[in-house]
Amino acid sequence: MRVAFCLYKYFPFGGLQRDFMRIAQTVAARGHQVRVYTQSWEGECPDNFELIRVPVKSRTNHGRNAEYYAWVQHHLRDHPVDSGGWIQ
Repeated sequence: MRVAFCLYKYFPFGGLQRDFMRIAQTVAARGHQVRVYTQSWEGECPDNFELIRVPVKSRTNHGRNAEYYAWVQHHLRDHPVDSGGWIQ
């Protein structure tokens, strides 16, 4: 199964980010393909994750999030997955 996770920003010391990593690694360990959409990633990325850094240019949080959402939706139309979720 192809699974996508959408995470605005990843840094290894955040609580939400640690929870995401634990869930995504469990999914990958069960043999599923993991794709991660993010605006920025700090730290190591597991080799078995497909990491996609979404290009956003807006100067406001609202604008960046709107660009991010639209870009991910467009990408998923061309590169569908079987399951996905937003992690905020």
